[in-house]
Amino acid sequence: MSDKQIPPRKDRTLIVAGLIVLLLLANGVQFWISRQDKKEIEEKDVVIREKVADLSRATLSLDSMRRELDIKIAEIRKLGGDTAGIGLLKRQIERDLKLARRQNLKSRELIEDLKGRIEDYELQLAAKDQEILKLKQENEALYSDNNRLKNKIVQREDSISKLAETKARMSEQLSIAARLRAENLKISVIDSRGREKEDDDYRARKISKLKVSFTIADNKVARIENKEVFMRIMDPEGGYLYDLGSGGGIFMLDGRESPYTSKLSFLFDNKQPQLSFVWEKGSPYKTGTYTVELFCEGVKIGQANFIVR
Repeated sequence: MSDKQIPPRKDRTLIVAGLIVLLLLANGVQFWISRQDKKEIEEKDVVIREKVADLSRATLSLDSMRRELDIKIAEIRKLGGDTAGIGLLKRQIERDLKLARRQNLKSRELIEDLKGRIEDYELQLAAKDQEILKLKQENEALYSDNNRLKNKIVQREDSISKLAETKARMSEQLSIAARLRAENLKISVIDSRGREKEDDDYRARKISKLKVSFTIADNKVARIENKEVFMRIMDPEGGYLYDLGSGGGIFMLDGRESPYTSKLSFLFDNKQPQLSFVWEKGSPYKTGTYTVELFCEGVKIGQANFIVR
């Protein structure tokens, strides 16, 4: 037999039981520690997810605000407003948007700061809405004023146009009324002996000079001034008798040059002056009907015919 003593059976049982208890305690402690770590990890995951969600919402809000500001800037420009202030607000939002996309998700202060800025930006956006509304109201008022002013201008222009038309009609009527008129138009001939004969039918060989007499009729509208009367004689073939050497020339009639046989000047004083032309042809007359026309200020004032045989 060995000299070593074997522990009693009872003692061995106690030792084994103690070891089992220690193992159980160790497992329990390890389980508890494991549960605590898992809980802490889960809590951290929740915090991270909340941060991600908050930052995502902040980013979306800032991006939405930036797009909304683009619309408001275009609207303010269209209304003629100042976009300097709203442009600065847009640049601030774009700066915060870039910052939100670059920052670490662990920065809780950043997220809270962004939330505060977003609330401030929302207030400023609401103020810009009021500014746009005010600009619209001002533009509507200005548009209404412009319409009223345009209507007044149109009415005034219409009145001026009507007045001008009335004035033009009156001027035309006055011009017509101011036209002179030859009365008692008589044609006679003077023979070579100086004897004057008045008739409608003359022999060519008896005509040395032609005399055309007439009176200027009363006209209280015509201006008192020096005037000219042009006499034009048309021969039987439709040609006009005029000779620069015997007082003939060219005058304007209906906007065109026309020959005249002779002219005379007189003072029109509305006293019915007696006027006469004495004209010598210088060559024999053709047989046929001649027409004598009198003009003053571009208007025909008298006409008569005589026959040469």
